[in-house]
Amino acid sequence: MSPAPLQALITELRRLARAQDQSPNVRTIHRLQHRLERANAQRLPAVVAEVLVARRAMLSGCRVESETPTPTGRTCDFLLERAGEGLYVHVKTLQASAFEPPRIPTALRQAVRSDRPVRVSARWSPHLTSAALRRAGESLEAFVQGAAIGESITVRSGRQEELAHFRVDRPAEAFELVAERPDRVAVLDRLDRLLDRACQQSMPGQPNAIMVVGRSEADVDLMDQALLGAFVARWDRLPRRGERQALGRDETGLWSRQASRHVGVACWTTLHDGSARPRLSAGHLWLRGNPPPRPQSAALARATLLRARAS
Repeated sequence: MSPAPLQALITELRRLARAQDQSPNVRTIHRLQHRLERANAQRLPAVVAEVLVARRAMLSGCRVESETPTPTGRTCDFLLERAGEGLYVHVKTLQASAFEPPRIPTALRQAVRSDRPVRVSARWSPHLTSAALRRAGESLEAFVQGAAIGESITVRSGRQEELAHFRVDRPAEAFELVAERPDRVAVLDRLDRLLDRACQQSMPGQPNAIMVVGRSEADVDLMDQALLGAFVARWDRLPRRGERQALGRDETGLWSRQASRHVGVACWTTLHDGSARPRLSAGHLWLRGNPPPRPQSAALARATLLRARAS
């Protein structure tokens, strides 16, 4: 991050401290400012994310206390309190390169005429000719008609070089073809570790929320999978009317494997730091199904962690 946006954020913290009349908030702001001014290049994105999350909560009317100790000897990043309701928030920064999904080549898109309501993720060699892309699309067209959710296919040349790879990701309203992040598996593994680490910091017996801050909006789908698991066919369920098979989630997700029952809320937001002042996107929110969070905790998270006006 260049010096100008960083200085703008420090100035904003000073302004916010003058405007806050709650002593815990002022202490939290001073602590964050101290960390911001002393963070090295590697640690800086994580500190900036914490600053922006705390600022968002304060502007939404929260009392924000930082580094609350837990019985296990760890600390929670923030305790948010508003109108008698409390929520322990654990902010994690996804260290992954920014990813802007490339445009699907016209030759590939036009070769696929499927109307099956699924989403397919695709990667392809950037050096393919239009003829090779059409061949890959025709292979996808034949594959997707009978492929189960989660199945994949690799299209190869006569010399066994990979031309393209396709995976049927999930059900959708209509057929979708999306570009896959090249390092998808590595980023998903990183997300899994972040969620596990946040759970280790959770406050037992209290409502907890995980806030993951990433660099690419497209990665929200990986967050969804890390929480809920990948879509799979479920033969123990009856399919919906008009569907060939019932679908569910596998047990690779944090919640689908029934881990950390104290964490009932999870959020995703994207850090944008290329402008005059760093900011967070509006964000996405997930609520655990079993056991569900208290309605008051879910309402507090929605009102204070996703408030776009406070970013």
